[in-house]
Amino acid sequence: MAEPEIADVFNDITADVRTIVKGEIELAKAELVPQAKRLGIGIGLFGAAVFFLAVAGLLLFVCGGLAFSALYMGAVPVVWAFTLGFLTMAVLLLIVAAILALIGKTRMTFTAPDATIGEANRTVDAVTSAIAQGQADVRAVVAGTHITQQHL
Repeated sequence: MAEPEIADVFNDITADVRTIVKGEIELAKAELVPQAKRLGIGIGLFGAAVFFLAVAGLLLFVCGGLAFSALYMGAVPVVWAFTLGFLTMAVLLLIVAAILALIGKTRMTFTAPDATIGEANRTVDAVTSAIAQGQADVRAVVAGTHITQQHL
């Protein structure tokens, strides 16, 4: 049986490394994409909560302005009706913002890609072992044919 050429061996090793790297990338994608989607949803919900909080803050400022004007100008009950209406709306928006923030917080979980890290460690161990075995095989061939280091 003919011994493979060194170029063929290197081509095989290169192809194997590419396959391993592609597999690692696919595993990382499979593990991280769902987490990234949940994180995006959580961030979107927090963004909505911030929007509602800003609107509620604006309404609270308007309510404060209307309440003070009612106190200072001896306003008629109509102004108080506007004030209570704005105040009720602001409280409603604050409740909505709190609910969205709580839902968003529960969605924003992120864990380490344990399977990817474990697979990468096993790959490194396998490659290290293969290199050590290859070096041992080369030493055995060199020792068997009495080739010195200068000829390699």
